[in-house]
Amino acid sequence: MWQWDDVRYFLALSRTRSLSGAARALQVDHATVGRRLAAMEDRLGAKLFDRTPEGFAITAAGQAILSECETMESSAAEVNRLVAGHDARLSGLVRVATTEVLARLVVVPAVAALMRRHPELQVEMMTGLHIVDVPRREADIALRLNRPDDPSLVCRKLGEFAFSVYASPDYLARHAASDASSGVEEHSIVSYLGAPSWFREALGASRVTLGASHEALFSNSPFVQMKAVADGIGIGFLACAQADLEPALRRLNRDQPPVRRPVWLITHQDLRRIAKIRLVSNAIAETFARIAPVLRNGIRAGERGVKSRPGRVSAVRQRR
Repeated sequence: MWQWDDVRYFLALSRTRSLSGAARALQVDHATVGRRLAAMEDRLGAKLFDRTPEGFAITAAGQAILSECETMESSAAEVNRLVAGHDARLSGLVRVATTEVLARLVVVPAVAALMRRHPELQVEMMTGLHIVDVPRREADIALRLNRPDDPSLVCRKLGEFAFSVYASPDYLARHAASDASSGVEEHSIVSYLGAPSWFREALGASRVTLGASHEALFSNSPFVQMKAVADGIGIGFLACAQADLEPALRRLNRDQPPVRRPVWLITHQDLRRIAKIRLVSNAIAETFARIAPVLRNGIRAGERGVKSRPGRVSAVRQRR
């Protein structure tokens, strides 16, 4: 007999091609994934994956049932959304996906204020630039710098988020340069691991060409990148609202406007009327609006003495 829970494991492995990747997606250990896959293969009497040096490769039998399993997944998600749409409680779990910097500057302060009024609310926060599937309920709310084209998603533009090129005074002294336009090919770059296309294009717009420069360090954490730039490893493309607060960093080309990206608050059309999701969405939007000038422009040079602690961005905003 088909069991939906086994199908989840089959689909996760087909997408990640590794036990560890599927385990992370399902939030279980890799041994559980292997055990559930073996049980499903025994139940069906067919081998669904071959283990190769590159990972798990789906077999002809696995390929034959893949589309049906995806249909089952879509149906299960639809059932969850329809049931959740009738939930009027202001308690329970809300899953939010966003970037690390937006989580620190916007989402956490919004949630902190909200939980003082609604202590039974729970928030699960997933950070990074990786794509989460809102229609499949991997997240209830997403804050993203790219607008998805899925017609089932409701996208609300919150404002803009500024990025610019930064370096440490020590790095600039060693390279005898006051901005990134001098001797571009000699600069070392601190870059994002798996950087999206807009990130690389923005670096090019800032006259720092990755292909012509030495990429010294990659990281998928903006805070690790910021530390690497502050320690003089190279120049980096960082969020202004965060990097301007760091005394060890200097924004280059201050006479030019920063690169700005739109920030979208995204949820599924079937979920937007759920009380707890609407509550968290509105709190995030209100917090973003309060500090929108800082997010769009960064911090003025005279305000750099403000310590980089959660909640202090609001204080900078109020002094304006």
